[in-house]
Amino acid sequence: MGNADFWVAVIAGAFALCAPVLYAGLGEIFLERAGGFNVGIEGMMLVGAVTAVIGSLAGGFWVGLLAGILAGALLGLLLGLATTRGRADTIIVGVALGLLGAGLSTALYQVLVAGGGNVTAPTQPVLRLEFLAWIPLIGPGLADAGFLFYLAVALILVSAWTLRATRLGLRLRAVGDSPVIAAERGLSLDGYRTVAAVIAGALAGLGGAAVTLSGIGTFTPGMTGGAGFIALAVVIIARRRPLGLLAGALLFALFNSLALLAQTQDLGLPIELYQALPYLVTLLILAVASRRRWRLDRLRATPAAAH
Repeated sequence: MGNADFWVAVIAGAFALCAPVLYAGLGEIFLERAGGFNVGIEGMMLVGAVTAVIGSLAGGFWVGLLAGILAGALLGLLLGLATTRGRADTIIVGVALGLLGAGLSTALYQVLVAGGGNVTAPTQPVLRLEFLAWIPLIGPGLADAGFLFYLAVALILVSAWTLRATRLGLRLRAVGDSPVIAAERGLSLDGYRTVAAVIAGALAGLGGAAVTLSGIGTFTPGMTGGAGFIALAVVIIARRRPLGLLAGALLFALFNSLALLAQTQDLGLPIELYQALPYLVTLLILAVASRRRWRLDRLRATPAAAH
């Protein structure tokens, strides 16, 4: 494989791999804009993944996609009610939901394969955008990125507009940024935070469905491989901006694609190093972003201390 062909393959793999992180991260943006936080994304994605396979087996791809969304939304509703009406700690609830999702997905998988043998469900419809294939380096990957990738891009664009220009988006931001003022103006803090949690859960479930229905059509326990935690990191890097999320998810997926390709190509370094590379790069970027935020906060605090 030539150098150019190698990078074309890496970039094509990145487009194919980033959709789950895009969906899960987009949901987290809605939740964080409303003042919430969800460390249980991974469990929600796993439940969405196995439910999507079951739904797709029963009624085809679209039923599977809807099943994954509804399963995630249900867990999101549980998160919202527990943290608003139940006043439970959001971190503890998130951890509990992550463990619940992991265990529940494994239990559903065992039911799914109780009869033995491999189970393969219908996957996403074929979508090839031939007019993009001519673009150097990235064109082949864009042409074959798939329906779920372009659905994620469309949702990111719609969400960016929603959060910036619609009543729902502005109220979610008001609840998260200025809860006292929002309450004084008659907004229901608990109501909007619950709505944001449901949106976050639904998109996490959709992210899980993208893992199973993008191409393999089957489920294995733990198959999301930490994508939920990566989504959390990418949201921090993107500063809760949908378009920044797209760039961050593609960056992570690029290194993930390189790690996968290293399993079939001799790249001169141990395969384990390439497998760790996506997480090392994410950790490095988080450290740099945290350092920069600390410096900005310190600069803002210095004039106030001087007075």
